Amino acid sequence: MAKARLKHSREGASEEPVNGKRSRVERSQTPESDQENTMTQTQSRSHNKTSVTRIRNRGDNASASEEPSIGIVERVELTDFMCHEHADVNLCHKVNFITGQNGSGKSAILTGLVIALGGKASATNRAPNLKEFIREGRTRAVVRVHLRNRGSEAYHPELFGDMIIIERQINATGGTVSQFKVRNASTGEIVSRKKEDVVAITDHMAIQVDNPINILSQDAAREFLASTSPDKMYHFFLKGTQLFQLREDLEVVRQAITRSEASISRKKEVLPEMKAEKKRWEDHYQDMSQARDISTRMEQLSCQMAWAMVKEAESEVHTIDEGIDVFQKKMSKIDQKVDAEKEAIDAINQEAEELNDQAQGQLAQLEPLKDERRGPMEQLESTKATLRSFKQTENEINAEARNTRERIESLKRDITVERDRLVDKDSAGRERLRETIQDLEAEVTDQEAEISNLQEQQKTLEDRSLELRDSEKQLKQDVEKGRRQVERVKTGLQELTQQTSDQMSAFGRGVKDALMTIKKTQWSGMEPIGPIGKFIKLRDPKWSQVIETILNKPLNSFLVETHADRTKLDAIFRRCGCQSQIVVCKTELFDYSQGEPDKDYLTVLRALHISNEIVKRQLINLNRIEQIILVEQRSVGDKIMSSNNGGFPQNVSACYSVDGYSLGARGGGLSTQAIFLVRPSSRLGEDISQAIAREKQQLIEQNQKLKEAQKALNSMTQEVEALLGEHKRSGIAERKCRERINKANSEIQQARERLQSDEPAKIAALESELDSFSEQLESIQTQFRDHNAQQQAKESELRQIESDIALVDQKMAVIRDRADKVRRAADNKTSQCQTHSTNIDYWNTKRSTLEEKMSALQAKKMDAEARVSEVESEARVICEERVEVEHSPRKLDHLISKCKAQLEEIERSSNMSLAEVAEKAQKYINVYVTAKEELQSVIALVSALKTAHQQRLNKWTQFRDSMTVRTKLHFIKNLLQRGYTGKLEFDHTQCTLIPKVKTDQDVVSESVGRNPTDSQADKGSAYQRKDTRSLSGGEKSFTTICLLLSLWETMNCPVRALDEFDVFMDAANRKIAMSMMVASARTQRDTQFILITPQDMSVKPDADITILRLQPPRRSAAAA
Repeated sequence: MAKARLKHSREGASEEPVNGKRSRVERSQTPESDQENTMTQTQSRSHNKTSVTRIRNRGDNASASEEPSIGIVERVELTDFMCHEHADVNLCHKVNFITGQNGSGKSAILTGLVIALGGKASATNRAPNLKEFIREGRTRAVVRVHLRNRGSEAYHPELFGDMIIIERQINATGGTVSQFKVRNASTGEIVSRKKEDVVAITDHMAIQVDNPINILSQDAAREFLASTSPDKMYHFFLKGTQLFQLREDLEVVRQAITRSEASISRKKEVLPEMKAEKKRWEDHYQDMSQARDISTRMEQLSCQMAWAMVKEAESEVHTIDEGIDVFQKKMSKIDQKVDAEKEAIDAINQEAEELNDQAQGQLAQLEPLKDERRGPMEQLESTKATLRSFKQTENEINAEARNTRERIESLKRDITVERDRLVDKDSAGRERLRETIQDLEAEVTDQEAEISNLQEQQKTLEDRSLELRDSEKQLKQDVEKGRRQVERVKTGLQELTQQTSDQMSAFGRGVKDALMTIKKTQWSGMEPIGPIGKFIKLRDPKWSQVIETILNKPLNSFLVETHADRTKLDAIFRRCGCQSQIVVCKTELFDYSQGEPDKDYLTVLRALHISNEIVKRQLINLNRIEQIILVEQRSVGDKIMSSNNGGFPQNVSACYSVDGYSLGARGGGLSTQAIFLVRPSSRLGEDISQAIAREKQQLIEQNQKLKEAQKALNSMTQEVEALLGEHKRSGIAERKCRERINKANSEIQQARERLQSDEPAKIAALESELDSFSEQLESIQTQFRDHNAQQQAKESELRQIESDIALVDQKMAVIRDRADKVRRAADNKTSQCQTHSTNIDYWNTKRSTLEEKMSALQAKKMDAEARVSEVESEARVICEERVEVEHSPRKLDHLISKCKAQLEEIERSSNMSLAEVAEKAQKYINVYVTAKEELQSVIALVSALKTAHQQRLNKWTQFRDSMTVRTKLHFIKNLLQRGYTGKLEFDHTQCTLIPKVKTDQDVVSESVGRNPTDSQADKGSAYQRKDTRSLSGGEKSFTTICLLLSLWETMNCPVRALDEFDVFMDAANRKIAMSMMVASARTQRDTQFILITPQDMSVKPDADITILRLQPPRRSAAAA
């Protein structure tokens, strides 16, 4: 970054040092002298500080007593902020113009002011976050703003004094990015470190840093000046006058009124019910006074009931003894079944361990391939790093070539100027030589432009080629994936075709022979049932594949009743080569309805028709099919599986979607996992012909997808080849262009040598320097060609390395597929083991349940025996002699209940006394009266709120209309400064604002061409034919400045800022606009203006006008 020394000077004052650090220069009071004299500081700062020249006349037309007393920015200090290492800017209380060349840091001063007063980085449109404002190479930035705080409206002067210093520090490192300090300028004491206090100070002083009209940054100013949209204009009007915020606040009040009215409606609906309940309890209290004398019959029945309870307790003891005997027999059988399951698990575990060893052996073959892949991967990373370095070098070469071309163009212009001075000395021959040289130079320029275009085209072709290579690689993977999918479908189709002649083949090898042998064999229990899938039919074919995946292995299994039958059936399976599982089951048909979920859910059980009840119970025991639900859409499943306070619904253990996804997680939250769907078969009773037709259709679709992918791959390959050919042709064209350039340069050199003897030395020196830079440009272009060739070689090397890596990856994928197949076989064994473990858990659970039940029965027996003694003692208390019981306890209870019902008919409530009824009646009376009073109170409150809201809405409308009128009047007044006429058309219904302007030329043209007999409508038609879009750039900018000043006239803020307000204006409009701004500022006593422009000033300094000139950045020797 350029660095410069800080200067501080003033026009219109005598030389006077300021604090030994700055010097002040006065301009001579004589009218002949307009020159600005500047003295450097007596104690100069280092050359890396921002240079500022302050110009201000010390006139006598304003006094200190007229200066505003609060909210004026007197000083802005920037340290390591944006482009400034240190900047210290003093502002006057009225108008401040900040000028300087582009890049001198003008906008940074306004940005620092916004940031210091609590503004966000996004509000400045200069950086996405605060850290971006820190000067490059620094770790923090500091911004300080001095605010005037005087007079009767000063903000807490006892704490902050008559000058407040707000400091904001921005840190690039550490936990806190931004820190505020609010100081008393007089004492230097830190009063606060909270942003809330900064906000309170700006609110008190009415400084609106976030108002888009109050402080217009560079981008905001351009947007405002370029805005022609009526709705945007209207939006700026609302935002600038704070009407938008007031409208939002009123909308919040309206919504609160609407919610209150809805609440009143609901309470009105409930109030009649409360009144009816109050009336019912009042009537009930009257009826209770008649209930006194129903009890004699109940006493007689109570005696029989007491001895009936004794008889029932004795019967219960006998029943419990019988139940204990049954449980002991069941537990003995369960122990035998658990032992058999453990033996099966041991055998399966041994087989699974052998398969896992095979899988590990397959995976061990990956290690050499990983070592083989590691070298190309390192080369790949190194090559990519080299290509990135080439890209950086390419950018540097382009930048150097661009600078060299600019210098060549500058030298050519200088030579032209020098030659123009020698026109009188030129002869006709020399003129022809110059024309020849100019023609040749033009040809060189054209050829160089053509070379630049060709190089850009080559770069574009190379980038496109890399993109196509990546796409080609992806298409190759898609083709390979499509081929595997086609092979999978073909395999499934072959299996279905085989099942047409042997339906049992769907359940595995040897099942048909095993079934024939089973029918010929004698069994100790029931005849084995199986395969289970033979007894299952689908209710809806769309669930075929997902249900078959869930019940994959159990569909092939067989059910036997005893372990002896299991051993016999296992021997049959070994002889027939059948691998189906054998499950020892109980033929008990238990009730499973209590374990089912809500009827709205489709479970696996409800999606199947199972013809054998024993098969149904075993699937419920082993696979929980009554608790697995099915959904068509995954989103529906996610909602269901988290509907019970984030967990599964009651009696739901799992959820699957029709497209093969497992949904939900036991730990809570969403979980979606794809399941490996098995190949379709006819195991669930689906028509084989339909399944074959579906698989054939799928095969056709997969083949079509494979053809399309192959076609896309071929097309992509052809496009890559075409790009390579085009790149080659472009290189040939570039070489031809360079040959033409060399030839033209040679002819130019010869012509210049002929002219050099007669031309002055200055032109010769310029041409010599021009030749030097031309040779330098040619060297740069040669360097670029060599660099481009190296880059292409590296890219070719990169493609070869990627091809080698892909080949190794393919080999590793083959090995992983083999290992996966072995692992799946091991997993199948583990699944079989899990089935046996599930059986053990089931039997152990059942045994534990039986033990618990038996223990409960034994405890219950003890309780029952104690109950017999207790009930007999209680019966003797009621009736000493044992009486003959004529009815069962149930009948006696019914008779007693009938007597109680007669009492309840009067009392209307079980076990409630007259006092309790009286208390409850009073309670409902009080509740009704309270609710009624509260409702009336709320109605009155809402009515008052609606009235207040309407009044404020009317006030808002009046305020908006008043602001509209003021803005219109000021707009017309401002236009007259340029001799324009016009108006502002507000449409508050459509929310649009359209400025209509008639320029001075329109007025003259209209006055010359108007007929005195023209109607009034014709006279006003000029406004319709010229809006802001038909104005020139300067006229439009002047009109927008008039609108901005009009809006400012209606606002109340002590600080107003505008960045680059005159970039689109011509000199005349700019001069008038600046005069208008100065005049507007002078009419507003408590307002300070900060205006930024990159152009020279036409306004003269005054006591209330300060011009701050930021000096251009100083370039270091290295940069030059």
